[in-house]
Amino acid sequence: MYSTPLRTPSSKPLRDLSINRVNNAGKISNNINESSTIPTSPNDFTFKKVEFNCEENKQKIILFEEFLNNYVNTAKNNLSIKKQQWQSSLALDRGNITRYTEDIKSLEKKQKDLITTLEKEKKELYKIQTEISNLKNEELMKNERKNTLLKQIETVKKNIQKQRDVLAEKQVSLELQLSKNEPELKLFEDRLALTMEGVRDDAITFTFTCVYENDSSRPCSFTIDVGETKYTVFDCNPPLDQVLEELVSHLNSSRDFFSFIKRMRQAFRKKAQEA
Repeated sequence: MYSTPLRTPSSKPLRDLSINRVNNAGKISNNINESSTIPTSPNDFTFKKVEFNCEENKQKIILFEEFLNNYVNTAKNNLSIKKQQWQSSLALDRGNITRYTEDIKSLEKKQKDLITTLEKEKKELYKIQTEISNLKNEELMKNERKNTLLKQIETVKKNIQKQRDVLAEKQVSLELQLSKNEPELKLFEDRLALTMEGVRDDAITFTFTCVYENDSSRPCSFTIDVGETKYTVFDCNPPLDQVLEELVSHLNSSRDFFSFIKRMRQAFRKKAQEA
């Protein structure tokens, strides 16, 4: 805050007063000179009365005092006005300082709140980015798993197709073999008194008659599993024990099924004769 400097009252009246004093002194000196004569002897020396115009000087002194009082009063008034202006300006500045201080505190609080909010948002943003990264990783893993499964599915499809092709070839071969075997089977059934019955998809029961001489209708049967690589007889009536094991072993090594059927009938006949 800049204050206006006090103006010093003009020195012109004082200068005029000094000039008047000098002029009056000159007049007094002239009067003395005019009324005085240089004495030629001691007897001629006399004192004359000098008149100092006291009333005029008193009047001038009064005027000077009035001027000086007016000057002092004016200076005091100016100082008082300046003081009031300075105090008013100081009060205004203090009010502004108080307001600015409150504004600064409010701004500092807002800044602190904004920093807190920013930190919170940073944490939330980091959490969201982490979740996005995890989701991307999960998606990547799922895509990799999907690609792996697709490859596995494609491989399985190829294997299934290969198995279908193999089964189709086997089916054709079996049908061809069946067409060749039907006449022989018919001959076997007629000559060996043989009947066949499928008990399930991969098992066949063979039943012989005319085995016992005294009872030609008495049956001898066995059930063989043809679904596996190796043949297995899991039901035989009457039991053949060790003979059956040898016959089945020979069948699995020779793969001659018709000879096996003939040998089974022969084993049943021998068993019947022993009985």
